Amino acid sequence: MKKLPIYKKILFIYKFLKRNHYIPNISHPKTFNEKINHRKFFSENELFSICADKIAAKEYVSKALSSNEIIIPTLFSSDTISEDMIRSLLKIHDSFLIKANHNSGHIHFINKNSTKEKIISACNDLSKELRRDFGKRKNEGWYSKIKPRILFEENVKPSHSKSLTDYKFHVFKQEDGEFKIVLCVIFDRGNNPHCSYFDENLNWIPISQGYPCIVTKIIPPENYSKMVQIAKLLAKPFNYVRIDLYNINGKIYFGEFTFADGSGFEKFSSYDHDLWLGGLWNGDPCD
Repeated sequence: MKKLPIYKKILFIYKFLKRNHYIPNISHPKTFNEKINHRKFFSENELFSICADKIAAKEYVSKALSSNEIIIPTLFSSDTISEDMIRSLLKIHDSFLIKANHNSGHIHFINKNSTKEKIISACNDLSKELRRDFGKRKNEGWYSKIKPRILFEENVKPSHSKSLTDYKFHVFKQEDGEFKIVLCVIFDRGNNPHCSYFDENLNWIPISQGYPCIVTKIIPPENYSKMVQIAKLLAKPFNYVRIDLYNINGKIYFGEFTFADGSGFEKFSSYDHDLWLGGLWNGDPCD
């Protein structure tokens, strides 16, 4: 923070205060959002870039688990994107997802019924993303070290469901080497997204962040214990990381690693909840 030009420092504090309603202490962070921003400013962990790369992460996860069982198949990857490229893939595959490997969001679902306008829109959007430095925009430097590419990925969403349920495992390494899990489950993302928090045993935690909380009780998905094991195994090198997984009728899929949840600006339902979650994060936030 001391190395930041004064106007950037003031802008950051203003933005944080506006979003979270308290002045951040980045040098000596206590809350979850303070620790996220401490990591953003000071971390030089090279493993963050490997795991944040949506292409490289697949190989990393396969090696860590000694299996590619939970990896969503990659159909194609490229340094560019074009309408002809998409049309060629549609001759082989009925549907797929297209996204960049070095950012967040900007995911496009394409199938044989997609209009020319939708395909061109996806190409234009992702072409812009290839030229953008997402890490610089978000002050998450590990993204800046990723070579931008376009990833064409198999569509694993079940045909009867409008959207997948997101299981976001916030995994905190404790001083004894064990892990504490706070699970954020996002429901109905495509239509009316809402989010609920649970502990490892799926007991509801009465906090919210960003999305409204509606669901307070869930039935464990098939192979839930395996999801917990996977999240803990993938989290081993880090003091904190968010591991995103999907579960379709017991079939588990890896989503992504996230090292700066909400980029450190997502307001919690109260300051105490932000502080409580930060208290679960032991050790150097940069690791």
